[in-house]
Amino acid sequence: MTAAVECRKVSKAYGFAPALREIDLVVERGTRLALLGDNGAGKSTLLKVLATLLRPDSGQCRVLGEEVAQGAQKVRGRLGYLGHDSMLDRVQTMRENLAMFARLYGVADAAGVVASLIEKTGAAAFADNPVGELSRGQEQAAALARALVHGPELLLLDEPANALDPSARERLEALLQEQSRQGASIIFSSHDHDWAKSMATRVVVMAGGRIVEA
Repeated sequence: MTAAVECRKVSKAYGFAPALREIDLVVERGTRLALLGDNGAGKSTLLKVLATLLRPDSGQCRVLGEEVAQGAQKVRGRLGYLGHDSMLDRVQTMRENLAMFARLYGVADAAGVVASLIEKTGAAAFADNPVGELSRGQEQAAALARALVHGPELLLLDEPANALDPSARERLEALLQEQSRQGASIIFSSHDHDWAKSMATRVVVMAGGRIVEA
């Protein structure tokens, strides 16, 4: 079986500012990998490259066996991405957003999947409110459910615990562990190093656009 992620000498710059510098990274299937590092280390950029939202300037990167520069459309339906933008329609409710994404992905029993995710994210009290009226933590829970709605093989989560209260963080932990048991690979970033290390089966530290510890 191919690795979940294979990056060789991947570099990316924003104008003249390097964000990734010759990243070499192999992540085996079933891994829960924590990306750690200060702001500006390159964590978010790397996650966007893996999510096929950014193309690397040089190097090769394969995600679930597909080269991201050529096979982006093939792999996008197999991964779930959570970034700083929730990617939710702020006029629609959480439930309506999840139903829309479920239809786009062709999810069988979409209503059942949506109901299950609302329960697992503790969102029953606000699932029928417009996303624009939700608190930051509630919107984060809704965005996590959106990333999970199609049962992805690979989860790419940028600061998934951000803005979550302790009970919501516990639900996040349970969801990540459940996804692992079901065979998903997970790569997530966090500024809370102790929490990240407790959740991860592998830790990678970045600094200045490079991997400095793997």
